[in-house]
Amino acid sequence: MMNQQGSSIGRRPVMTRRLGLALALSALLPMSAAIADEEGYYVETINRSAGVMGEAASEDLSKTYLAYDKMKVVNEGTDATDMIMDPTAGTIVFVNHAEKEYLPIDVKSVMDSMTGPAAEQMRAMMGEMTVKVEATGETKKIGDWDTKQYRVTKTGMMGVDQEIWATEDVDLDVTRYTDMMSLSGPGGMLANSPAGVAQREEMSKIKGYPILTKTKMEMMGTTMETETEVTVIRKEAIPADIFEIPQGYGERDMSVQVPPPGSAHP
Repeated sequence: MMNQQGSSIGRRPVMTRRLGLALALSALLPMSAAIADEEGYYVETINRSAGVMGEAASEDLSKTYLAYDKMKVVNEGTDATDMIMDPTAGTIVFVNHAEKEYLPIDVKSVMDSMTGPAAEQMRAMMGEMTVKVEATGETKKIGDWDTKQYRVTKTGMMGVDQEIWATEDVDLDVTRYTDMMSLSGPGGMLANSPAGVAQREEMSKIKGYPILTKTKMEMMGTTMETETEVTVIRKEAIPADIFEIPQGYGERDMSVQVPPPGSAHP
C-alpha cells in the first residue's frame, strides 16, 4: 500500500488493524438466506470494551444494514470505519470517512496469499484449537426477545470464554457474511479440514441470533473483554446507494500490507 505522510492509513493503518481484529473476532462469532432486494434488515448493536490493546474502556453504537445480498456495518467512535461485505463478489470494503479513503479486500486473494512457513504455522495453531459449546438451559428476556444461554470455551492459540444469549424469535441468517471472515469457515485458513469442520459443527449448537455476547479473550499476553448487545432488529427498505463508496473518496491498495487473518497487532 502506498505510504502517504500525514495519513493515518499510511502511518498506522487503522483499517488494516481493524481488518486483523475483525478477522480474529469473527472466528468466535456464532451467528448463522441471502437478502437479495431492498426489503432488508436494520440492526443496532451496542459495543462495549473493557480495554482492547491498551485502549481505554469504551462504548459505541454500530448500525448494520442488510439488503441486496450485501451487508454494511456503520461504526461510531474514534478512528471508526464502515465495512461493506459482498459475498457474491467476495469482497470486503473498509471506508475511512476521516481520511476519505476506502480499502477494498479480495477475501479469496488474501487467503490464497497465506503461504509459506508463517502461514503454515498459523494454520497448525488454529487447527489445534478446541471448541466446546454448552447449552446451560438458562433463559431470560432481553429487550423484545426470549433468549437462551450458551457458554463457549476455546483453547489453543487464543483462550476464549464467551457467554452468549441467543434468540430464535428472529428469522435472520447472516452465515454468508460471517463465513467470509471466519478462519474456520469454508474459505478460511482451515477451510474444510477436519479441524475446521469440527469447530463449525460445535458452534452450530448455538441456535438462533445472538442478542447479548460477553467475550473474554487471552491472546499474545493481552486480555480483551468485550460485550455486544443488540437493541434493534427490524425489517425495512434499504436504499441501494447505502452500499456505494461516497464520491470523492480515494482507493488504497493494501495488497502488500494485508495482515495474516487473526493478527490484531498494529
